[in-house]
Amino acid sequence: MKRWMSIIIAVLMVMMLAVSAAAAERPGIVAHKADGIVIDGKLEDWNLDSPAVVENPEQVIRDVVFWQGPNDCSVKFYLAWNEENLYVAADVTEDTPLGAIEMLPIDGEDNLKLYISTDPAADPERTEYSSNDFQIYFVMNEGYWDTAIDRSMVPKDSRLRFVSLGMDGGESVLPGYECAVEKTVTGFTWEAVIPWADLSSENTMAKKNKIELYTPKAGDVLSCDFAITDISYPCPGTEYIPQMAWCGSQKINSSPAEWGSVTLGE
Repeated sequence: MKRWMSIIIAVLMVMMLAVSAAAAERPGIVAHKADGIVIDGKLEDWNLDSPAVVENPEQVIRDVVFWQGPNDCSVKFYLAWNEENLYVAADVTEDTPLGAIEMLPIDGEDNLKLYISTDPAADPERTEYSSNDFQIYFVMNEGYWDTAIDRSMVPKDSRLRFVSLGMDGGESVLPGYECAVEKTVTGFTWEAVIPWADLSSENTMAKKNKIELYTPKAGDVLSCDFAITDISYPCPGTEYIPQMAWCGSQKINSSPAEWGSVTLGE
């Protein structure tokens, strides 16, 4: 009996060490408190010391043979926050920037994607999207800054009146969204602001079964990820469109377990 108990304890210890190692390997960034950020496409008013860097071949999650290296497509993503808003920025290196065209599916256009949870208590190892998990598209077409939110992967009973929005393209589905772009020698810089209220269902008439407005505070840790889609040649060849992600594989579209994390700093 003692022998079996020893074996069971040893197995449990190995499992705990494996879980700890997995948690330690989870990529993470810090979102600094927004201080005077102006949405003008310039990043001089950002704290840029904690980027989510996307530049390596192992980060290509789709059509890797058509990715020509960091000068073809790479990016540094940043987050910032205050009590009312989430701020997102990207410093993009791309040889054919802002190449979205309306005839393509939204996930096949030039776009940036933010994967974000608004629930600090959510299990980071969950393999299914929960009520507070969002996949947000920002279409990169100069003059037409469409947005969309995909909630198709959230179980129906967990959507809490917040369903997919704008997935056919041609819409801006975030009421308080504002963005700006500044072209650079190597690509462009982009920044945007999203009110936390846009990631809730507070504006519904329901008294219950809704996504409550998230009130952020320093020290909160949220699951998050980023992706970029790049059309090198909008026509022809649009069936091969590289997509890169900060962490994870294509499973990030169905499993937050492969996301990284963001800690809300001071």
